[in-house]
Amino acid sequence: MNSTRREVPEVRFLTSGEVTDTDRNEAERAVRAALSDIPGDIDTVQVTLTLLADPSLPRPALAQALVAVDGHRLRAQAAAPALPEAIDLLRNRLSLRVSYLRAS
Repeated sequence: MNSTRREVPEVRFLTSGEVTDTDRNEAERAVRAALSDIPGDIDTVQVTLTLLADPSLPRPALAQALVAVDGHRLRAQAAAPALPEAIDLLRNRLSLRVSYLRAS
């Protein structure tokens, strides 16, 4: 068993627009995967998913995460044409922030 693996607390969500339960579930899986080997204790995790109804926008889907870890705040966000793509980009960016935290 890996002793550095931390338990991720409940993920709190804020949503705007036509965000589905599937989108929320996928975002939660993505954030939990990105935080799976974070150093330190995770205090809070908040995810914001936004889908704007304006067809003229090139990237109307926005996924954001704010994580409090041992007094540090990790923030990542991504915009894309659709929420699944924004969530996937968010996972990658949050994983990068975690690697920076591990290196410090």
